Amino acid sequence: MARAGWRSGDEISVGELLRETGATPRALDASEPLARLREDDTGDGYRERLEQRAREAAAAQQRAGRRIRWVSALCGAVVVLGSLVIIAVTSESSPGRQAALVADPLAPATTPRPVATTAPSPTPVPTVLRQTSTSASPTTTAPRTTATTSPTEAAPPPPAPVASCSVRYDITDSWPNGFTANVYVTNTGNQALNPWTATWNFTAGQQVTHSWNGDFSQSGSRVTMKAVSYNLSMAPGTTIDIGFNGSFSRGNPAAVGFTLNGVRCQTT
Repeated sequence: MARAGWRSGDEISVGELLRETGATPRALDASEPLARLREDDTGDGYRERLEQRAREAAAAQQRAGRRIRWVSALCGAVVVLGSLVIIAVTSESSPGRQAALVADPLAPATTPRPVATTAPSPTPVPTVLRQTSTSASPTTTAPRTTATTSPTEAAPPPPAPVASCSVRYDITDSWPNGFTANVYVTNTGNQALNPWTATWNFTAGQQVTHSWNGDFSQSGSRVTMKAVSYNLSMAPGTTIDIGFNGSFSRGNPAAVGFTLNGVRCQTT
């Protein structure tokens, strides 16, 4: 603020002017930088820090890439392993596979073929021919006829083993329009069954879609489950667990009418 009574022609010193205005004196050659650069933003040290940060960022990206590749490889291995398991299970229970597997164990059933090959040449046929040619001497042909026919009549086939069984039906899992069940068949008789066949009836239109420990076929509500290559024989007291997946549309009550080799089983 100007001094009172000051005119434009009056002289005033710098000190008085400073006191009047309240300004701070400063040397003419003094100057301050508008902005001071940080020492850590310049020089070789700053460049090394930038390079170190770049290397760390690149290393982090490499680690992330390795993790992604590892996870992708692991997922691919899991998918391949799951596919192999599904293929193995499906091929094991498919009707074509079961037919191929059953062919070898059923080979002993062909052992009666030697009887069939020797049947065309037994003694009765030539005996009949001798009887017709030597009809003049009936006394000699009668003993021959009796001797040749008696052995064949005295060798009846052995009786088939009678089955005696018990069954437990258990639904182990269920979902909309589908289920998993197990049929536990026990040979309660005193003779081994080789091979064996189990049957049962559905009462609500259920359908078997896949099975294990048995080769299935279905006609209407009737399900037939035959032995497979690794469980052809059912010894006395043996229990075989037949598992299967099925579908349904109007309820899923338990199956009924279980039989083993044509004999009705007791349900437990």
